[in-house]
Amino acid sequence: MQDEHGFIWLAMLEMIETPLSGRKVLDIGCNRGGFLRLLHDRAEIGSGFGYDPAPGAIADAHRLAGARPLTFKVAETVPTDWSGFGAAFSHEVLYVLPDLASHAAAVFAALADGASYFATIGVHTDSPLMVAWHAEKAAELELPGPYGLDEVGDVFEGAGFDVAVGRLPMRFVPVRAHRSDTHADTSLSRWLDYYYRDKVMFRFTKTRR
Repeated sequence: MQDEHGFIWLAMLEMIETPLSGRKVLDIGCNRGGFLRLLHDRAEIGSGFGYDPAPGAIADAHRLAGARPLTFKVAETVPTDWSGFGAAFSHEVLYVLPDLASHAAAVFAALADGASYFATIGVHTDSPLMVAWHAEKAAELELPGPYGLDEVGDVFEGAGFDVAVGRLPMRFVPVRAHRSDTHADTSLSRWLDYYYRDKVMFRFTKTRR
């Protein structure tokens, strides 16, 4: 998973304008904890907290964390006793959530004033490649939507966030990961269009009150 997503995670880090060093960071849908390990090792975060609904993934996250100050929990949403985060992240989580408004409210409550939630999404109505994928997989995976980027922005603005969005500064895209059987009918040109044009990062900033 880290080999497949590592180039995306590095592009996400390049988007961050303020230092993460020493901060308490939340990873939403953390899977096996690879992104938090990267944040600890490269960005020197103070502590990391991640949740995911998959028990097996969380068990692996605990095992792979080693001595890093990382905490993981099996959960569907932000645990109510987690708060005061200086930054939060998610990668391809928003499109699977049936209730974006509840998610936005939960993250808003968990962030410190002035902190931002950086959410990367490529599965949305403005992405031709992912619209086709969503149509094929929606019933099997019980997916909502797909959501539009404007819809996502409106929901988080309604929750009290200041909303901004940008395209990720991609560098090289690994070819092998896009030559698997499931991707065999998709050209590299279409994948490049997806990564350089359609995969975006939202910055939802909790406004000071």
